[in-house]
Amino acid sequence: MNSKRRAHEHLRSFTRRGVFAPFVAPFLWSRSRFVPPVAPQNAAIIPTRFSTPQALLTPADEYFVRNHFDVPKLPASSALRVSGLVHSPFAISPADLGHLPAHSVTVTTECAGNAVGGVSTADWEGVPLAVLLKRAGLDSKVKFIRLVGADRGNLESEISIPFARSIPLEKALHPDTIVAFRMNGAAISTEHGYPMRAIVPGWYGMDSVKWLVGIEALDHADTGYFMTHVYIATRLQTVVGSDQWPVRQMRVKSLVIDPRDGASVAPGLVTIRGVAWAGENRIAQVELTTDGGKSWTPVILSNDIRPYTWVLWSYPWEARARGVFTLSVRATDDRGNVQPPARDNLRIDNYELNWYHTIHCEVR
Repeated sequence: MNSKRRAHEHLRSFTRRGVFAPFVAPFLWSRSRFVPPVAPQNAAIIPTRFSTPQALLTPADEYFVRNHFDVPKLPASSALRVSGLVHSPFAISPADLGHLPAHSVTVTTECAGNAVGGVSTADWEGVPLAVLLKRAGLDSKVKFIRLVGADRGNLESEISIPFARSIPLEKALHPDTIVAFRMNGAAISTEHGYPMRAIVPGWYGMDSVKWLVGIEALDHADTGYFMTHVYIATRLQTVVGSDQWPVRQMRVKSLVIDPRDGASVAPGLVTIRGVAWAGENRIAQVELTTDGGKSWTPVILSNDIRPYTWVLWSYPWEARARGVFTLSVRATDDRGNVQPPARDNLRIDNYELNWYHTIHCEVR
């Protein structure tokens, strides 16, 4: 069996495990062959429950969980260290961070490998990352900021490494990129990053590093494992080779969350509900089809439309005929980006999964 076929067999074995297989099945095209990175054995994957489809914010106990390693148990006094190419490195405790001027932002966060349940929305309160970088005094050569978590483990060797991601300096200095210490008005819970975590609005969730213990200023692109072996989009070229780019900004996407796939409803008026988001952009339109794509109808958008945050939508469906119906939803953002009907068949990674969401509903 050649290397390309082996990789596809490996991918199928992950996919059979269910909707969250994309979390742990990314693939790279390297040296003319597929190379599957090792998935952390202790990775936690818990989907959003969507128990309240009319609610803008996701309760902490329903917020999706995606961890690469075991959850670290950090004391309230654990310090966050700012270092690297800075003039005045320092460490700050959660208590001292809480005394700085706070900034709040409502953010929809999505796992880069999410199909359906790996997305949630919360109000986050914290201190702009730019405030801490200014205090440290950045060297003029700084180009990237590395965010280091306390969670760590072994991957391809016996050496333990922490989870860490780097973001470009421009994004790090944006006032909405924060070091958060409160979630939905309460202290961040342990599974969501207590006592401090990064929030990088509009970018996929892996950049909002939890259990934040380190901020490092770099003058070069980060070559760490989580920047080079995973979270890399890979698209085969039609002739030979592939194009690769880092997964960062969230793509426009929408979901039907009520009714659920496979649900049965009574004939008559059925309110279909869902959510749509566009990362750093705004949702411009959401459309629904109840006839398998023959016709599309705009839905009702029910809350303020703004960057970073999903919009709730609803549609009053007159379900007169009995039978099984195929419902699909698609969203368009204010930059003209539209959800595609299907996955690009030349993509060989499992990130940015934003094609139409489709459910089947029986009227009986």
